[in-house]
Amino acid sequence: MPQVSKIKLDKKTEEKLVTTFKLILTKINRYPKMDSFITTLLTPTERLMLAKRIAIIILLRENLSDSQIAVALHVTRVTVSRMRFFVEARGEGYEVVFQVLENEKLMKELKSLLSKLAKYTINAAGGRINL
Repeated sequence: MPQVSKIKLDKKTEEKLVTTFKLILTKINRYPKMDSFITTLLTPTERLMLAKRIAIIILLRENLSDSQIAVALHVTRVTVSRMRFFVEARGEGYEVVFQVLENEKLMKELKSLLSKLAKYTINAAGGRINL
């Protein structure tokens, strides 16, 4: 998990910073610009962590079990359970992901890839894969 300074900002400054961050994200409307921004802003580990969170919510929507998702994405079941809780408690934000990807070919490809990965890793864990 990313580290946040123990030295707290005052609430007004914190809100202003977060609002500015959100504004920046809403103004980046092209993939190359977003790619450059995200690549510069986040470490590879942070990018992967966020991508796995999105993959988890997609697989949760596909009704895979927490164990299947954990094995497929190499995360703990606790991580999957936590994401399940977040989706249930405040899932409206995650609906944006599905709205953005709904008509995208990428969503179909991602679902297919994640489902195949989940099935493969479950079979491999059970010793049912022949090399």
